[in-house]
Amino acid sequence: MKKQIQEFIAQNRQNIIDDWRDLVNMEGSCRQPDAMHTIADWLCEKFQQAGVDCQVYRVRDEVPPVVAGVIGADRPGTPVIFTGHFDTVFDPNTFGPNPFRIEDGKAYGPGVLDMKGGIIITLYVIKALEAAGYKDRPIRICFCGDEEAGKFHAYACEQFQKWADGCIAGFNMETGPVNNDLCTGRKWAMWGHLDVHGVSAHSGNNYTAGRNALVEAAYKILAIQNCNDMEKGTNMNPAVIKGGTVPNAIPDAVSLDFSGRFLYLAEAERVKNELTRIFQTPDVDGTSIDFTIGEPGGGFEDTKENHELLDFINTVCEKEGYPAVGGIVLGGGSDAGNIAMMGVPVLCSCGVRGEWNHTDREYAVVESMYERTELWCMVVAALDQFKK
Repeated sequence: MKKQIQEFIAQNRQNIIDDWRDLVNMEGSCRQPDAMHTIADWLCEKFQQAGVDCQVYRVRDEVPPVVAGVIGADRPGTPVIFTGHFDTVFDPNTFGPNPFRIEDGKAYGPGVLDMKGGIIITLYVIKALEAAGYKDRPIRICFCGDEEAGKFHAYACEQFQKWADGCIAGFNMETGPVNNDLCTGRKWAMWGHLDVHGVSAHSGNNYTAGRNALVEAAYKILAIQNCNDMEKGTNMNPAVIKGGTVPNAIPDAVSLDFSGRFLYLAEAERVKNELTRIFQTPDVDGTSIDFTIGEPGGGFEDTKENHELLDFINTVCEKEGYPAVGGIVLGGGSDAGNIAMMGVPVLCSCGVRGEWNHTDREYAVVESMYERTELWCMVVAALDQFKK
C-alpha cells in the first residue's frame, strides 16, 4: 500500500498545490459569513468528488457553516476523524488579489498554514487511500468556518462532538510546528470584561466628591495579574483598557478586557471563582463593577492517551523510515478539545509545518504538504495496531 500511496502523491503534486492555492485565494474570516458559505460549498464539492458522503451544515446565513461527512461508513473498523477550520484571521484583500505564492520552498498567503494546508492534506489522504484500495475503517471529516474567535462557535462545537463520538483517534489539522512536533495538549483560554463605574468630579474643585474608576480598574488589573502561576501553567493578561476624558476630571467609567490561559480546566475554574470574588469587592469606596467572565474553551489536556497515540505514530515512523515526531503542549486553543471531550485520543498541529501564523509572515514548508499526506495515510492504514 505504501508504494501505491507514494505513487499517487507523486502523480498529484501539482494538483495538491493547485487545490491549496485555490483554497488560500478564497479569502475570508468568520466576520464574512458569505465568504465562509462559499468556501464551504467548494470544500464540500471537493470532498464529494473524493468519495466522501458529506454536506454543508448551516444554521442561518449569518452563522459560518460546517462541512462534515464520512467515507466508508459501512466499513468494519472503528472510525477515525480529521478536523479543523477554514476561516482565517485576515479580512479579504489584506494582501492584495490572489495572495498565494511559493518562494524558496515556502508557501505564503492568508491561512496557508493556519490552517488551509491541513485541510488539503486531509483531502489527499482520503484520495490516496482510495487509490490504494483502503477499506479498513470509516474516515470522518469535520471542518468549521468560525474557529478564529467566531461568536456562533457553539454550533460548530456540537458538530465536532457529534462526528468525533465513537472514533478510535482524532487528528486536528492545525498549524504544524516547523520542527515536526505534534501537539499533545493545549491551554484552555478564558476571556473577561469589566465595566468599572465611579463618580465624575472636577479634580481640583471637587476632588473628594469623585470616585476614580481608573484607580479601581488599576487595583483589578493587579489582581488579575496576581492570579498568574507559571508553575501551574497559568498566565493572565490584562489587555485592553479604555476610560477617562481629560486630565482635570476624575474618570467615572472605565472598561477593561483580559484573558487567561490554563493547562487544566480545574485551574481555570478556580481562577474564575477567585476573580468573581475580587470583582464583587471594591477597593475604591463608591465604585462598582459589572463584569462577565466567559467559560474556558479551546483547550485539551496533555493525557496519557494522547501520548499513547503519539507513541503509536512514532512506531509507524520508525517502521516506514520517517523522521520521529516530538510532542509539545501549546498555549493557543483549537477545536481538538471538542474531540477530546468525547473521550477520543487526539493530536493537534497535524497540518503543514511552518511559522508565524496570524501575521503577514505566515508561511508553510511546501514539502511538508507531501510528507504529512503520506504520513497520515500510513498512520490510518496502521490503526488496527493502535490500542483500542
